[in-house]
Amino acid sequence: MKFEIQSRYPASAAVVMRMFMDPAFHTGKLEALGLTKYRVLEQKAEGDSFRIRIERKVPLDAPAMIRKVVPAETTATSEERWNSSTMKGRVSVEPGVPVDMSCEASMSDVAGGQCLVRYAWEVRARVPLIGGALEKFIGSDLERKMVDETRVAVGLLEKYR
Repeated sequence: MKFEIQSRYPASAAVVMRMFMDPAFHTGKLEALGLTKYRVLEQKAEGDSFRIRIERKVPLDAPAMIRKVVPAETTATSEERWNSSTMKGRVSVEPGVPVDMSCEASMSDVAGGQCLVRYAWEVRARVPLIGGALEKFIGSDLERKMVDETRVAVGLLEKYR
């Protein structure tokens, strides 16, 4: 399943990129979301490139049809890579359920001094019969969580201006 999520920020793309390339932003965002069970596995900043891998406990409220393959809480590992010169990134997630998920991301300045971040996600279930339902659940759960993450990130934005 492919889908796109867009996030808007009330700042320039350069400011948002500076925030995304700060390890403290990522951990601060998790804490503001109430996710206290996490650990940074790796982070690296070199020139225009930044990478961070984070493992976290994530609650899931799956519909009855897919509860056999989706626990109430899972351990997910995400990796974000950003390049400040191209304003592009890549996110991959090992969600702790039988799904492969990743996206290509890009940032751009838009009208009104805002930044638009586009995430082109691909979610593929590795489960026969209920794979489509699992992909739809993961996609909708991700969309909800990204709305919350964007809201929290906007609140953290001021220190990067």
